[in-house]
Amino acid sequence: MDTLADMKSAINSLLTAAGATGALHLNSNTRERAFEAYVFSLVARAVIQAGGTAELRGIVSGPNPSPVVFRGGPGRLGSRGHDFAYAYCELGSEKFELHVDVEYIGTSRAFHELDISIVEFSHAEAVRKSIPGRLALVRHLRAAFECKFYDSSLGVALGRAFVGLIADTGHGNMVRAFVTNGRHSGLANYLSGSRRPDPYFEITPIASPNVDRFVTTVNSKLRKMARVA
Repeated sequence: MDTLADMKSAINSLLTAAGATGALHLNSNTRERAFEAYVFSLVARAVIQAGGTAELRGIVSGPNPSPVVFRGGPGRLGSRGHDFAYAYCELGSEKFELHVDVEYIGTSRAFHELDISIVEFSHAEAVRKSIPGRLALVRHLRAAFECKFYDSSLGVALGRAFVGLIADTGHGNMVRAFVTNGRHSGLANYLSGSRRPDPYFEITPIASPNVDRFVTTVNSKLRKMARVA
């Protein structure tokens, strides 16, 4: 079983490989939030392995923030209550950002929190420069990742909730993934259905083959998204 120390050590290694020098700071020092930051770091690694760049930035300090602060709960993309970290990415001709725990407004006008999201850079910039508290819009999403860290058994209801959220984005051509440290046959069967998010089970620092497959698959999907050969 992964401890909080295991998760934070893995995050630090991944962020260091991406060029970060600041110490990691989780506003909520739990395994659940650490798992989100871990998946964020894996997606950044996938961008780099796809031939792109992923530069860690603080919303207040800019490139290479110190410390590297991740949210302790859902918040607005442009929030400056802390120097929240995100990754500015380029892949091919595409410019986008990778965020943790950001709220978006869906096509139904409902609020949705995404554990890990990829959003168009131009939209993220517009949100930061607009009136304080403006919500980012789901139509500018390029990818959405649901992250679930569980000691107990997972359930199908978790998958249904994420599918409902994805349906409110109004488009089906973005990268969609359900990522968890656990395993559940019923949930796996449910997510295997048509137009469901891609499931990734047993993603932990101590299950390297699964992690490598996740990074490789996300790498491929991002290349397709960015139309990189």
